[in-house]
Amino acid sequence: MQLWHLNRAGRPRPSPTVSKLRLTLAILSIGFAIEGAIEAYTYVSRSYGLPYAGSIFILGPIVTLVGLLVLSMGRREWDDLLSRQFRHAHRTFGLSLVALIVALGLIAWYAYYRADPVSPLASWGFGAAAMAALVLTFATYVLIALHLTPPIGKVLLLVGLGWAAVVSLWIGQALAQGFGVIMLALRTRTLTDGSFNASMAGLGSYLALTYALLIIVYVDAFRRASGEFLRSRPTPVAPPVA
Repeated sequence: MQLWHLNRAGRPRPSPTVSKLRLTLAILSIGFAIEGAIEAYTYVSRSYGLPYAGSIFILGPIVTLVGLLVLSMGRREWDDLLSRQFRHAHRTFGLSLVALIVALGLIAWYAYYRADPVSPLASWGFGAAAMAALVLTFATYVLIALHLTPPIGKVLLLVGLGWAAVVSLWIGQALAQGFGVIMLALRTRTLTDGSFNASMAGLGSYLALTYALLIIVYVDAFRRASGEFLRSRPTPVAPPVA
């Protein structure tokens, strides 16, 4: 894969692959900044009743999908390392979308097609699907930037992923226990209990730490994507002409 081309003035410029990679990092960084600011403000102000508390299940997948679509445009120029790394990221994000669809499917089924009480199995299935969607989304972020960072960046990514997994577990448990409350609100067309919303917003605000770590790593990866880090990677050398 050729990472640098020459422009008309004979000066090096990033290849289309590097440009798309940097654009993907920029898009995701902006998403992290927005989500992180929301969660940090919620945590600091204790404004657990604000309507955007559940935006992580909406904004996160949308921003990630846009970033991966931009990245996929240059897949023909990926080398073996990039191809393997980004293929894993695409598959992981695909699994997160499947988990999100399962969670939404359970909501639609019990809200509009079933009038009987929610079973414990469905409640815990909903919580597990929501938890899996969150964890796999954050795992996607790690896979995208893992090969672009030095060892300290990899440590920050894994710490952020570990903390996100813990918070996702708490969120999944809370959603499983409150699944009946959610169904009641949808069936009666009323707002859910304020304490439940506050609980969910409070748990989600803990993800501010993970978003802060992701921003640090992604900004550094954005800089390295066109700097010494990528240029220092080994490139194939043509055999000498006999």
